[in-house]
Amino acid sequence: MKSIVAVLMALAISAPAAFAGEISDRAAEAEKALQAGDGPGALEKFRSAEDALWQAMPLGVQNVKQVDTAGGFGIYSERANHIYKPGEKVVLYMEPVGYGYGSDGLGNSQIALAVDLTVLSESGEPLGTFEKIGSVQVASRSHNRELFFKLDLSLDGLPPGKYRCDFVMHDQNSSKTAPFTTDIEIAG
Repeated sequence: MKSIVAVLMALAISAPAAFAGEISDRAAEAEKALQAGDGPGALEKFRSAEDALWQAMPLGVQNVKQVDTAGGFGIYSERANHIYKPGEKVVLYMEPVGYGYGSDGLGNSQIALAVDLTVLSESGEPLGTFEKIGSVQVASRSHNRELFFKLDLSLDGLPPGKYRCDFVMHDQNSSKTAPFTTDIEIAG
C-alpha cells in the first residue's frame, strides 16, 4: 500500500514539473540560439516556450479598468472615479490571457470570448445575473496574445448606491473561465 501511495505522489509531483520542464527547455534553446547570434531563431524558440506556457495557464483577465475611452491594446483613458450618474454607461477595458484558439473555417485562428455579469448590492445581495452581456471574436493568421476587450454596460434602473459587479469570462474555444470584479457607485 505504501508503494502505491509513493508512486501516486511521484506522479502528482512529476506531471507539473515535466510540463514546466518543457517550457524552460524551450526557453533554454532560445537562449542558446541568441548566444549563437541567431536572433530570429531565438525568437522562434522563445515563442515556442510561450505557446507551451499559454496552453498550460488558466484563462485570466488582467488590467481591468473603468475607462472613458479605449481604442486598442494598452490604448485607453482611465476614468477618474467609479461614480456614475443614473443611466450613464459604464465602460470597462480588460486584457484577457490564456484563451484558446479555434478556427474560423477560412484558415484563420479565432479567439472567441463572452462575459456574464452578476450585480450585487453593497451588502452582497445578488440583484441580477445577465449572461453573455458582451463578446469578442477575432480572426487572425497569427495566435494574437495582445488582445483587449472593451465592454459597454448599461445599468439603467439601478437606484443610487454602491454596487459590486462580478463577471465571469468564458473562452468559447475551451472550457476555461475567469472571474473578475469591479465596484461602481450610482450617484444620488
